This record gives sequence, C-alpha cells and structure tokens, in this order.
Amino acid sequence: MMRRRNIHFLLPILVLSFCTSYRVDAQVSVSPDHSAQDLAQRLGGSGVTIMNPSLNCPAIANGIFSVSASNLGIDSGIVLTSGRAASINGVGVNGYETGLASTNNHAAGDAQLSTLAGDNTQDACILEFDFIPSGDSIKFNYVFSSEEYVNSTCGPYNDVFAFFISGPNITGQQNMALVPGTTIPVTINSINSGVPGPNGDIANCLAMGPGSPFTQYFVNNAGGTTITHNGFTTVLKAVHEVTPCNTYHLKMAIADAGNALYDSGVFLEAGSLKANTPSIIAQGTATAVADTPFFVKGCSTGSFVISRPQATANPLTVKYLVGGTAINGTDYAAIADSVVIPANAISQQVVIHALPTVPSGAKTITLYIKSPYACNVNNQVVDSATLLMYDSVYIRILTPDTTICRFENLQLSLATGGPYQYAWTPDSSLDNGNAQNPVASPRVTTRYAVAAFWPGSGCPEMYDTVLVTVLPVPVIDAGSDIHGCIGSDVQLNVTVDPYDPGYSYSWNGPDSFSATIQDPVLHNVSEPNAGTYTVAVYVSNGCPAQTDSVRVQVAAPPPAPQLPAYFWMCRATVLDHRNDLGSELLWYSDAADTGGTHYIPLDDNTPDGVYTFYVSQDVEGCEGPKVKQNVSVRKCCEDNIFVPDAFTPNGDGKNDLFRISKGDDHMVTELRIYDRWGKAVFESYNTNAPWDGTYHGVPVELGTYYYYMVIHCRIGTDLYKKGTIELIR
Repeated sequence: MMRRRNIHFLLPILVLSFCTSYRVDAQVSVSPDHSAQDLAQRLGGSGVTIMNPSLNCPAIANGIFSVSASNLGIDSGIVLTSGRAASINGVGVNGYETGLASTNNHAAGDAQLSTLAGDNTQDACILEFDFIPSGDSIKFNYVFSSEEYVNSTCGPYNDVFAFFISGPNITGQQNMALVPGTTIPVTINSINSGVPGPNGDIANCLAMGPGSPFTQYFVNNAGGTTITHNGFTTVLKAVHEVTPCNTYHLKMAIADAGNALYDSGVFLEAGSLKANTPSIIAQGTATAVADTPFFVKGCSTGSFVISRPQATANPLTVKYLVGGTAINGTDYAAIADSVVIPANAISQQVVIHALPTVPSGAKTITLYIKSPYACNVNNQVVDSATLLMYDSVYIRILTPDTTICRFENLQLSLATGGPYQYAWTPDSSLDNGNAQNPVASPRVTTRYAVAAFWPGSGCPEMYDTVLVTVLPVPVIDAGSDIHGCIGSDVQLNVTVDPYDPGYSYSWNGPDSFSATIQDPVLHNVSEPNAGTYTVAVYVSNGCPAQTDSVRVQVAAPPPAPQLPAYFWMCRATVLDHRNDLGSELLWYSDAADTGGTHYIPLDDNTPDGVYTFYVSQDVEGCEGPKVKQNVSVRKCCEDNIFVPDAFTPNGDGKNDLFRISKGDDHMVTELRIYDRWGKAVFESYNTNAPWDGTYHGVPVELGTYYYYMVIHCRIGTDLYKKGTIELIR
C-alpha cells in the first residue's frame, strides 16, 4: 500500500544562492523547546530589527543547534521540524543516518501549507516575526533535509518547504526558496540525486522545470554520523529586495502532508538574517599580525574601501565614525566623516596619508560605517575595519664600535622600527646571520654590515655598520705529558704563536713551584714534583692571560736489564734481529757514552766476531743502570748454497741436471719448480734429488721456469729462496 508523502514548504522573502561541501564526522548538538524570541533573535543579524515574534510549534519540534564537526555545512543556528528536533533513542534530526526520523506530534497543520501541498497537512511548526531592514535587501542561509529522500525521490507527492514574506512592494506572500537562477521551488523532486526511488518516476522530477533535478545541490547522507535524515541540500542562500526602513513580515513554516510519518526539517544559520548594507575593508601594503593590513609612514599609504552590494544609477553617501589609537588630523591627514559612492559605481576609497610625527610606536585607524538607512536608529554601525600604521622605517646598531680580545664574543644589538628581516655580513663569525641581535665571534678585526628589509611594506632596505676591533692574543701550548725519572732534570716548555718578546709568563705547580720564564727547568725531581703545571701568558694590550697546563709524571729508574749470557746473530740477517732483545733497551758502545740507541748498533756488513756493549732499560724516558752484554756475529749456512740459473738436459753428460750445491750443515727440505703458467712440473721433499727437465718422463719445453725452495740449517733456522732458471737444449 502506497503511503501519502509529507509535503513541507518554507516560503521566504529571499531569492537563493548557495554553496556547499562538508565532512561527515563528529557531533551535532540540539537543544529543544525554545521561545519565539529566542529563535528569532538567534537567526537575526546585522541591519535587521526583529519585532513581534510568535511560535506555533510543538515544543519538541524546534530547537537551537551547534556543530563541532559535520557534513551539514552550518556550524550553529535554529532548526524547525515536522517531527522531533533533538534525537531520543535515534529518533530526531541529529544522530546516525541509520536512525529513523519519524514522529507524530498530533499537531495541527497549516492552511497555507495545505494549499501549496494540495493535501492536508499535520504537525506544522511555524515561526513568524516582523522585521525592519536597514538595507535594500535581506538574506539568510539554510539547509533543507528530509527522511523522504532516496526512497521517495521523484514520487507523486512532492515534499517541499516554504518561507512566506510580505510587506511593501511585495504582492501577496512570495515563496523565494528557489533553485538558484530559476523560479523552481526547492523541493525533494527539484534537488536530489537524480535517481528515482522505488515508488518514483523520473518524469515527476523533470516536471518541476527545466534543469530539474539539480543534483549539484544534493548531499546523499547514506552512512552519515551526525544528521539522521537520508539526504539534505547544500547550504543555500535566500535573498530578496526590500525597501529600507519599512516593516516586513516573515513566516517560516514546515509540516507533514498526507500523514504524520517520515519527517523533514530546515536548518537556519545563526545570525545570517541580514540586510545588505555597505561594507568596508582596510587595505595596506602588507598584512601584519592577526591579518591586520598595515602601511608605514614615509613608504606608502593605507586606505579603506567602502562598498555597497550592487551598483545603482544613484550615488550613495555613507557616513562613518573614526576611531583607533591614531589621531585624525595629527597622525595622518584629516579625513571627512563620510564618502560618496558615485552613481553606477560599487565602491569608493578613503586614502590615509601619514603625517611626520615623533616616533611613538604602531597605531591603529578604525572606521565604523553607519547604515545609509538609519531607520530612526542613531549611529547604527553595520561594519568596521582597522588599519595599522607603523612609524617611519629606521634601523640603528646600538652597539658602538667596540674593541675585544681574540676568542671573546660580542652581542650585537639592533634597534628597528618594524618587523624587519635581516641579513648581516660577513656572517661566518656570527651565530645567526639573519637574527636581529646576533652574537659575533670574530678572530680578526671585522666591520659588520646589516641590511634590514620589510617585505611588502614598500619601504627600501635600510643599512648600518659597526666596527669590531680584535686585539691579538697568542695561542699557547704547554705540550704533552712529560715523564721524568727521580733525580733527573725535567724541562718545561710553552710554545707561543705568534711570539712576542713583550709577553710575560707565570708558571705554578706542585710542591710550591713557580717560575716567571718561558721554559723553566725542574732540577733533581722527586715524587713531590709530580702533578699538573699551569702556565699563564700575559699580553700587554689588556686582554686576559692565556693559560695551558701539562702533567709531569715522576718515576723511579727501572732496574738493570736481565739479558741472556750468550746472544748471537747470523751475519747476513743482523738488521732483522737487532731488536730481538726488546725495543725498551738502550745500547751503548762504551760505558761512558750518553747517546744510546734502541737497537743493537750492528748491520749486515758487520764481520764475524764478538762485540761488547753496555745496555740499560728506558721506561718512558726514565733510564736505569747499564750492564755489559756480548753479542756474537756468525757466518750462517746460507753462505754455502749455490743455485744455478740455467741447465741443458740434452743427454750429452754436461750440465744435464738442475742441482743445488750445498754444504754439509744444511739440507733442502722442499723444492718446487713451475712453468710459466704456474703448473708444478717438479716437486721434491727432504731430498737433494735433482731435476732432469722432464714432467712424468716427458721432456718439457725450452724456456724459463721458476723455483721455490726451503733449506733447513743444522743450527735450527730455515731459509726460503725463489728465483728463475733457464732450460736450454
């Protein structure tokens, strides 16, 4: 059985224009049951005086709403419904789309709505009031929503809402809730998805008028989390011309048609019922903090632009009040208290010319425009704008030319007359070359220059400089840790760069040590002399002394070295073994020598024999007593080995074999011979077998071959030899 469809009309004094696009998430809060005064005043905005409000609506069907986040498109306002405003158990306008907005309030309908619907109406909710506009048109924003959407789209019963407006120069009551740019009323069949519902026929939507259905103004709320209705319009704007200062009547009404099921609603934006009065904006060379336009004395001018909603054939005089912290006629050239927008023009400009004054900081200029249609209300302000005026630009480095010592820092301080950007040069010795007050750390005398510029101000760059003279101070180094031996002298030394004979020195250290020369000596040191020695180098230019320190370690002499009674080396390998007894030893040729070496002072050309030396231990610069040590140099077995460099295995009995000649004190433990491709053609281990020039009994090719051999000497050492041989036939 097909049910009757609810028809909702809301007929305003407004021709509509609209815009949309919104998120679906978060919450819509609705507070129900408000008075006519509350609802009307919440809707009213600037340029409109509301009077005599009345409400004929069930308490649960009206409400005031606010949005924290939603796809509705309006953040707050009033809502009128044919059912329940605030949802309870999922029934109402706010909540999940899966809920059902269908409530029978058992309230009466409305005769005007019944005529529009062509059917009986029920559950009417009607807000009415008189108003006086102070402009030549009014407007407000709204969203129409319905549970009838989707399933009943393009159905035989056309849900619609209406605003009724009446008054001077309006014939009867007019419905101005129209699809933008058309005379088609906003209904379910004129604004929808374009897809008919199960009981719908696209012909019903097409019959609404050319272009219908207007899908671009529809929001499909499937899966929505904040509005219960299946669909709603985008935010629409209703606008209508009126005669300023006359009384008009506005009736906002919505009702169910046919039966009391499946509700609809209209959301109206708070404060959006406004008269179209003149507006004002401030214009500067740039925008300052909190989006306030500004200009700068001596660089540019500021201005205010006063506009009316649309150009007409008549000029329009707009009066304004002048406020702000700047004084009209003192801080800027005097301006009048009104401006005339010429005929056929939409705006006029008020230019602000700053006057030279003693710098006193930024000041504001605010113009409060009054409605040209005062409607017996004195000084009715309809809009305002503020312009920020800065003092003339200037910069000044407050830091005077300054002398500092090398390695010292200096805070540079800059006074300015605006929010500049900065560029210091050179910036290599600054902590931040773009800061207003950087820290300078020059190592040489430097003149710093700063360029300050104010983006968008129209002002030229400003410059200033400061000279920082750097007095030289030396870089000093007391050296690495010193190791001393008890009873010895320890030399302290400090290097100074650059050197100046005018420097003075002060050393201090353990055991009450002090000295005033550059390189003092600690004589006959003992354990109390161990510790840290600090030197201060004083310069004559008044800069602080430069200091460094060195640690002196004092140790007892090491004992005499424990050496083998008999030590010998092969004559040919002396250089390889003269450190065998340890590199911490000092070797002397005579007991009275003072210049020892950390190796045995012999080489490979030393003849055979026994050599006598005197040896001590040297531990970190501390030398112990000397002991006598004999070192024997011998001729070892490698001197008796002969390896031929060629042989002729041709069977003539002469030089047919590659044979190694050796003495009786050694033997060949390994011999390998390779051809030029690295292939082993002969191997012999622990024998003195010669090579006959064959491989597996077959003569090898003529050419160069390579040998590697290991020779073991009777005295216990191994020799390793390699070389080439030529095989000739």
